[in-house]
Amino acid sequence: MQTQDSDRGEGPAPLRLAVSSEIGRLRRVVVHRPGPEVDVMSPTLMHDHLFDDILYGRRARQEHDRFRAVLAAVADEVLDIQDLFAEALGNGEVRRRFVDELARLERLEEGVADHLRSLAAGELAAAVIGGLLHAPEHFARHPAADIVYRLPPTPNLLFMRDPGAVVNHGVIISSMATRSRQREPLVARTTFLHNPRLGVSDERVWFDELGDPTFADRPHLATLEGGDVLVLRSDLVVVGCSERTSQVAVEILAEWLRRGSGVETVLLVLMPRRRSAMHLDTVFTQISPHEALVYPPMFIPSLLELLPVVKKDLRGSAIRTEFKHSLLDALRDEGLDLDPIFCGGHGDRIAQTREQWTDGANAFCLAPGVICLYERNERTLEELDRHGYQVVSDEEVISGKAQLVLDGSRKTVVSIASNELSRARGGPRCMTMPIERDSPR
Repeated sequence: MQTQDSDRGEGPAPLRLAVSSEIGRLRRVVVHRPGPEVDVMSPTLMHDHLFDDILYGRRARQEHDRFRAVLAAVADEVLDIQDLFAEALGNGEVRRRFVDELARLERLEEGVADHLRSLAAGELAAAVIGGLLHAPEHFARHPAADIVYRLPPTPNLLFMRDPGAVVNHGVIISSMATRSRQREPLVARTTFLHNPRLGVSDERVWFDELGDPTFADRPHLATLEGGDVLVLRSDLVVVGCSERTSQVAVEILAEWLRRGSGVETVLLVLMPRRRSAMHLDTVFTQISPHEALVYPPMFIPSLLELLPVVKKDLRGSAIRTEFKHSLLDALRDEGLDLDPIFCGGHGDRIAQTREQWTDGANAFCLAPGVICLYERNERTLEELDRHGYQVVSDEEVISGKAQLVLDGSRKTVVSIASNELSRARGGPRCMTMPIERDSPR
C-alpha cells in the first residue's frame, strides 16, 4: 500500500478564490472532461445517473475539448477537477481519510474500500470518478448478476457547476439531491480543503452540511446544488428553490453567508419541481451588465408561470424576509436593472420550450457580454443577434479567425458544438465552476 506523500516541490502558484459576479472576465475555471465514467454507463442504469441517453464518449470528448479551448482563449487557466483532486490525494493522510468518508457515505463493501486504500493518488482519483467494474470472471461465476459495478462511476461530474460554488472569497460545498451524485461534493470538499494550490480554510467555507459530523449518519440532508446559485454582485446572491435545492437548505445557506462572506442579500426564487427546470440556471443566466437570458414564461409578468421571490436581508441581528413579485422586479429594487433576452426568441412558445430543454437559457460568460451557448439553440442565437451580439463558432475562436473583445465594447456569443454534450442535460454554465473572475467594472 502506498503511504508516502507526493513530492510537491515548488509547484505551480496558489489559486485564488474570487467570484463576485457572473460576468467578470474569466481567469480560472474548473471543468471535467468526460472520461471512462460515461463509457461504462449502461442503458439500464442511465436514469439512475440522471441521463436521458447514453453518450458517445469519443464525440463528447471532442466537443468538450473544443469548449475547453474556447475557455482557454480567455482564461489564464482551465483546470480539470480530476487533476486537482489527485493533487489533494497526494497527502497520505488525506487519502486515507477520504476513503474512510467515501466508504461510510456510500456504504462500500470492505473489500472495495481496501482496494481503494491500496491505490496511489492518481489511481484513486481515476477510480473514484471512473468507477470500478466487476471483472469478467465475476459474470462467469454469476451469469444472472445484474450489478455491473463494484464502485459506480460519476458521469455527472461533467457538470462541475453543481458540487460546489465559489462566492466571493469562499466556497459552498453542495449537498446533492440524488444518491447517484452524493460522491461529487465529497470530491469537491477534499479538493478545496486539501489541494496545496487551493488550501481553503474552514473560515472560507460558506456551506458544508456534508462535513458536519452531526449529519454523518443521516440518510437525508438539506439539499443544495450549485446550478441554483448565481452570484450577481459581491453583496447579492440569487438562489433557486428547485427540484434539487430545498427551501430549508437556502435558510441554512443564508445563516452561513452571514459569517463574513460579504453577501448582504439573498433572493430565493421559488421554482416548479420539474426536470425541465432542474436548476435556476436552466431558465435564467446573466450575460452582460444590463442583460439576462431568460425562459420567458417564468420571468415576464404577463405570462402564467411567473416565479415569485423571497428576499432575505442578511444585515442586522436577524434575517429579515420580504416577498417580491418577480426576480426582475426584485433585482431592479436592488439596483440591478436587467433587460430580458428570450430563450427561443419572441412569440413562439414551442421554440422557447424546446430550446429551454436544450439549455438555450444556460449561457456561460467569458467576460461582460461575451458568452458561450450551444449551437443547436438557433432561435436563441438569432434573438441574441437581434440584441447586438455577434455570433461566431467555436472553430472560429479556436483557429484565431474570430478575436474576442473582452473590454465590453463588443458583444459576442460563441456557439459550441453540442450534439453529444447537450444530450447529457446540461449547458455551458453547467459544465463550468469558475474560481476566479475579475471584478466587473
